Amino acid sequence: MKNLYLYIMAFLALAACSADPELGPIITIDNAEIGAFPRTVNLVSGEYDLMDKSGSSYVHDIDFRSEDGGANVSEYRLFLAYADNDASNGDDSFAEALFKTYTQSDFSDGPDGNKALTLDFPFSEVAAFAGANLDNISAGDQFRFRAELELADGRVFTASNTESTIFGPAFRAFFDFNVNATCPLGGDKWVGTYAITHEDGPNNPWGTGVREANVELALVPGSTTVRAINGVVVIDAFGGFEMAASVEFVCTTARWVDANPGVGCGAAGIFYNGGAPTEGVDIADDATLVLTIEEDGGDCGYSNTDVIRLTKQ
Repeated sequence: MKNLYLYIMAFLALAACSADPELGPIITIDNAEIGAFPRTVNLVSGEYDLMDKSGSSYVHDIDFRSEDGGANVSEYRLFLAYADNDASNGDDSFAEALFKTYTQSDFSDGPDGNKALTLDFPFSEVAAFAGANLDNISAGDQFRFRAELELADGRVFTASNTESTIFGPAFRAFFDFNVNATCPLGGDKWVGTYAITHEDGPNNPWGTGVREANVELALVPGSTTVRAINGVVVIDAFGGFEMAASVEFVCTTARWVDANPGVGCGAAGIFYNGGAPTEGVDIADDATLVLTIEEDGGDCGYSNTDVIRLTKQ
């Protein structure tokens, strides 16, 4: 699979001068090194349910994208760390260690012709691996998975050496992921039309962060606590780019989930990352929500913090 690089060439050298709003974005595609990545196919269950510790499991279907549909993948390795974020009952945090190794004998033939794999990790299994007592795991504790994909020629691909565009909605690369211990959210809450307004910002160099407009919050298959935010548009100064976005609820907190529109001023694209989580959220009252976004300009050479409000219409 050829990595695709998307560049916005119209706004370079931001430190030296302001962008010309009359210039539109110029998107170019550049063929680069032939690599590989795991791709999201289907999220079946993306959280650990604190109300069902013995029965809860994380389940996710992936396939492997490469020049020959994953046939040249020699190993897919997953490392696991545990972050105990509840100081009230001690600290059982666990540093990263190799959790699973998969080879061609573990892969199946996926429906798209790529080698495929189902990840199925019971709550009790990952807790035992991390040396964490199930009874001590509480809301906000997090299991962090990091993936490495090695090809038959010895090259290793990770999130850190993969072009940022590959993580966007067109390719859905799936290297690293976190699984929270959380409280299930009712399917009738935090869905429908919401208006975005700015509490602080937009503060990027063009004064156009997330567009103030109506968006749709929708259920996400496999998760009771994540809501897709459909219709988010960013960087209106250059015509606007729609971006797949979402918010994750962890009992009484909510956080914007890291997202990117697949554009930038160079190889390191622009990311709209989650800032400090919003505390004290009443998940039963879905009228309004404030979220903090940390915008990383990558090779555009800037960073800033924006705060937005979602208000149900």
